[in-house]
Amino acid sequence: MTRARFYLLLPLLAVAACQTQRKPLTGFTAQPPGTLLLNNGNLGTGTVELWTIFDLPPMPEQVFLPQLNGQDAVVVTSDEGFYDYVQLSLEGWTGGFPYSLNGIPPGTYTMGIVDSDGESWGQAAPLTISAPVTPLDPFSQQPAVIFTHFGGQMGSWTMDPRTKDADPTTDQITVTNLVDGEVAVERCLITGGSPTSCTPVGTVAPGADFSTVETLAAVPATSDHQALVISLASDASQSYQRDLLQGSSSFFFGESCQIERILVHGSVSVSSQIPLGTEFAISSCYGYQSGGT
Repeated sequence: MTRARFYLLLPLLAVAACQTQRKPLTGFTAQPPGTLLLNNGNLGTGTVELWTIFDLPPMPEQVFLPQLNGQDAVVVTSDEGFYDYVQLSLEGWTGGFPYSLNGIPPGTYTMGIVDSDGESWGQAAPLTISAPVTPLDPFSQQPAVIFTHFGGQMGSWTMDPRTKDADPTTDQITVTNLVDGEVAVERCLITGGSPTSCTPVGTVAPGADFSTVETLAAVPATSDHQALVISLASDASQSYQRDLLQGSSSFFFGESCQIERILVHGSVSVSSQIPLGTEFAISSCYGYQSGGT
């Protein structure tokens, strides 16, 4: 009987031994020094939409670390309290979708991004990040930061929703020209899905900005509506259409956008993102979509 009890206890001893040897596959047992801890489960924290528009080799993936006030962001990776760095693995042309950096303690931060060697790929102007009034409120616009690194140039921009005007039906749009030629901005009536009756709004010189305040209509995208058509002045076939409609058809960007930047980066082949094709410009609110419902 004693021998039988001994053999029955062996599986229990093995389980107990396994439980005492639990270790993380990656991470640190203590928060690394000089880092900022993000808390994704805390509703009293904020979010920033991080756009990286880089032209990288298609292989292999490169690792980048977002920084706030010069501190790498870290998160808790398990219930046991292990920590790891927030990492972005990127390859090819990286425009198209933002990365939501969640769990940021409210405050004013200088956003940056570095590669795995610690080299900076951009540092933006200070941006205030606060907790949303209502958790996951689809009608609130998140602050955003754009970093670009292509064609021998590097840049950064911030979108601060606190600077919006009092009219919720308007969108304050800034067009930034990052190509060598002039860019034309027109306001066009979209009929049957195609631009008609276009009126010039402005011309943007290389390296310059052009700002406009546009009224958004609450109609389906299938109905006649106005849109901004942004094109290369020397070649109208290279263009981007921003439908001036209320709401968004994308989960990523919410239902509200009143502070928007459209970066004209020139025609690039976007083969790893949705939608597929050749893109001419990107919006901080809608990516490569045209916007609207």
